[in-house]
Amino acid sequence: MGSNGMNERHPRSLGLYRILSGSMELHPGFRTDGGLGSDLARVQGLLAEALLRMLPPAPARVLDVGCGLGAASDILDSKGYEVTAIAPSEEVVAAARHRHPGLNCVIAGLFDGHSTPCAPGGYDVIIFWEGLRDLPDLGAVFQRARMLLHPKGRMVIGDEVAYDPETKKAFAICEASEIERAIGEAGFYVRAHSRMGQEVSNICRILLGSHSAGHPELIEPPGGPGTDDFLNMDGLKRWLERFSSGGLGYEMWDIRPDEYVVRTYLPGDEKYVLAMFQEVFGVSRTARHWKWKFLEDPFGGPYLTTVWGKGLLACNYSAYPVPVWMGDRLELTHQVGDTMTRPGYRGVGRGPTSLLARAVRLYHRLYCEGKVPFFYGFNTGKIQRFGRLFLRYEPVAPVYEWVLGGRGLESLGNKAGWLVRLAGYCVEKVCDVDKWADELFGRVRGHYGWLIARNAKYLGWRYLEHPDFDYDIILVRRFGRPVGFWVGRMEEDRLVAGDALFDPSAKAAPSVGLSYWLRMLRDRGERVVEVRGWFSEHPRWWTDRLRAVGFRRERQFQELDLCVTLFSERFTAKDFRERFYYTKGDSDLF
Repeated sequence: MGSNGMNERHPRSLGLYRILSGSMELHPGFRTDGGLGSDLARVQGLLAEALLRMLPPAPARVLDVGCGLGAASDILDSKGYEVTAIAPSEEVVAAARHRHPGLNCVIAGLFDGHSTPCAPGGYDVIIFWEGLRDLPDLGAVFQRARMLLHPKGRMVIGDEVAYDPETKKAFAICEASEIERAIGEAGFYVRAHSRMGQEVSNICRILLGSHSAGHPELIEPPGGPGTDDFLNMDGLKRWLERFSSGGLGYEMWDIRPDEYVVRTYLPGDEKYVLAMFQEVFGVSRTARHWKWKFLEDPFGGPYLTTVWGKGLLACNYSAYPVPVWMGDRLELTHQVGDTMTRPGYRGVGRGPTSLLARAVRLYHRLYCEGKVPFFYGFNTGKIQRFGRLFLRYEPVAPVYEWVLGGRGLESLGNKAGWLVRLAGYCVEKVCDVDKWADELFGRVRGHYGWLIARNAKYLGWRYLEHPDFDYDIILVRRFGRPVGFWVGRMEEDRLVAGDALFDPSAKAAPSVGLSYWLRMLRDRGERVVEVRGWFSEHPRWWTDRLRAVGFRRERQFQELDLCVTLFSERFTAKDFRERFYYTKGDSDLF
């Protein structure tokens, strides 16, 4: 870090600390006199207590990195800890020694390659308390800190964080996701974590009230650089607005060193992922398939997090983005797939510290929080139990297969074509998807509620570009206008209807399209003994049509459930149970 960044003015954080304490202290500095009142002291005390709860018993050797004006170090010193405090510049060192004469402050060599204050492995605890914004490269800093930490030591982080790039820029602070990325890549795992945004919001409300009341410590604070940004009502209001809108927060981490590294995708990782897929599932998956799913997805990616131990891939968590229509707007969501842990590593960690939970945690923070409203997948009961406890999965609906066979199948296959044409219907197997798909989806989506956007871009990637299967796309028109389609393929003597979208006003269209499809398969020599497909209970008019065609419903043989993980407070699990339309094509099992 060096000293250049502090020569002309203190960083914004020091200006904030001055206001919060009235005496150039950190957030957790105790203040019990009249000052800004006991409420402010109570809220600040919560942060101090949270810090102390994450530490081992005294005496322990503590390195306080970016100690600011030394308030946290002074508190720890008074509790019996052996504290070394590193400040970012000679100017701050002098100020900290003035405020707390007993502190051992040194210029940081931890960040710029100078000599370090202790031999490797010499600290029981390393603290980063509200100074991350002053560090040029979190990954390099955390890796250096790991070298200085005792193998059974811990690192404690507490700071304001941004949840979007705009807030990061406006407040000159780190994004929570980049902190978590640096934690995983440096070989740490998160043992405990908390969010205290509400408590810090309370501080801001107290300050606003004190400012409005003309409190002298806010109207005429101690002079010096770094205070201007927070000494006016507008600045305090903007700060509170960011907390209230979810752009700004306050988080604490208790992290521990480990032999495993959690990181995101690097070119070439797919070779190891595919080898593990073969080992775990006993199924060979091609490099072409992986590239299509994760690298060539037109909606983004690749999105995956991996866990490595001694150069060996131990765990993989991945998903691919798809567009979803949420009733009145188009958003992106993620479909989870190819998630696995090598058998020999499934006992590493417990619950939230297991390797899979570590990979999921980083995935959530990097790719989901503040970016997608939810993601979804289809899971069995065993995975659901673990997911509910540690991965935020919520099962929302059982998966049912709809089956057509026997006489119903036979009569549908023999349906007279001339009656169909007389009613204005025309059916064909299409080899491309273009504007007809966009026109149909735009017209009928309101009748389905929430669903993956079956437009031309999605259908072309999902079915026509799939490297492993050739799908039949059966398009039904009435009087020249597209009114629906089926998508499917043969699996031995079963026709799997993996997707469907129809205009409810064309009541005969599903049976007309399926009848044409069955005759087409018969003409090319296929023997079809039954038709099977997954279809949700919503919308009711669609399941009524399936029953009218002759389909019966039965529980999916693996007893899969649709599961969602929510990242928006706008939605509940009940919403998905009652509004979300899905088919087998919305999974990675088709």
